[in-house]
Amino acid sequence: MTELIFDKWAKLYSERTSLMRSSEIRNLLSVTARPDIISFAGGLPDTRSFPMERMVETTRRVMRREGSAALQYGPSEGHQGLKEIIATLMREDGMDVDTEEIIITDGAQQGLELIGKIFIDRDDEIIVEAPSYVGGLQAFSSHQAKIIPVALDEDGLRVDLLEDTLKKLKREGHAPKFLYVVPTFHNPAGVTLSAKRRQRLLELAHENNLLIIEDDPYSRLRFEGQPVRPLRSMDESVVYLGTFSKIFCPGLRLGWVAAPRPIVEKLIFAKQAADLCTSSLSQRLVEEYFTSHPWKAHLKKLVKTYKRRRDAMLESLEEFFPPEASWTKPGGGLFLWATLPDYIDTTEMLAEAIDEEKVAYIPGRAFFHDGSGKNCMRLNFSYPEEEQIREGIKRLAKVVRRQMELYETFAKGVHLNSGDSNEKGSD
Repeated sequence: MTELIFDKWAKLYSERTSLMRSSEIRNLLSVTARPDIISFAGGLPDTRSFPMERMVETTRRVMRREGSAALQYGPSEGHQGLKEIIATLMREDGMDVDTEEIIITDGAQQGLELIGKIFIDRDDEIIVEAPSYVGGLQAFSSHQAKIIPVALDEDGLRVDLLEDTLKKLKREGHAPKFLYVVPTFHNPAGVTLSAKRRQRLLELAHENNLLIIEDDPYSRLRFEGQPVRPLRSMDESVVYLGTFSKIFCPGLRLGWVAAPRPIVEKLIFAKQAADLCTSSLSQRLVEEYFTSHPWKAHLKKLVKTYKRRRDAMLESLEEFFPPEASWTKPGGGLFLWATLPDYIDTTEMLAEAIDEEKVAYIPGRAFFHDGSGKNCMRLNFSYPEEEQIREGIKRLAKVVRRQMELYETFAKGVHLNSGDSNEKGSD
């Protein structure tokens, strides 16, 4: 039984704490860490394949060369050497950026939090995809934003619906602060915004003076097809978030924001209030690794591994899931999105999946601000091995089929009772 703890400080908390919600993903980590659980829940990169001896060598090099400087505070905007690495990475993807337009953050998540802090006042309207990344929803909600969702399909954000939304807001005299998108290998949906829609999205942004926040953690994890240009490469006013968590290692907690200089200046002020600066040691370790090691070769192997696992999940879904279910077919990234019959609630189903079949996922409701998506789930394929994926999907399919059978039995019973009632009424 959960212990009830009286909070004598309840009247002291700020109003915004009432909007803060624990991440369903973080809450599940303790459960999914159990060795008997096959987990499709966390968005975990596979750090097990990382060449550990290189990390040891990298650390030794940094400490021998940098010494105490690597252990000292650093500038709030980030270590210049690492910013130059980031600028090079962005130029490889067609984004012309100066190091003064970059601020290094404690993961891209801190970038989202700082963006919320400098842009959002109470009841300001922002637009997000539906579904949307849960960390973005958390960051913006905590600043008391009014979140307006726009639906996705297999080609990403429905730009036609975005246009309708912007027209409606304009008629009402409202102007959203920004649009937040994960356009490439979306989290949680796995879809990618098409090139045609990207162009139209930027046109709408110019027509409506709409700031775009582009979150791009996954574009280098491409399995197939041709790369699609980042929005930031097509418009320098786009605020771009990147991370080393997916192409190097998440434990170092390093990301960045690239934005016009006036925005970066405000982000620096906000970061100084949050943590003064990002770890100097972590930044130098990443700089050294990306300078001295064949990181692209390792990333290429990692992408091949993720592709095999995605294929294993798609094949297993096709084999074991009922025909009433559907799912996305991502060309990269870490996730796919499954949709079940609308009478199934994946939040309620989760306990049965974990307790009886020892398999975990993230229910769809976590990715909608308004609690939609009850019959959906996010499935991660980057961390489990192929044989675990096959077994886990097989187990999950059993739970889904039991839920469907239960519903059919209940619906049949309701129908029979309704028939009995009608017969009695005719006597």
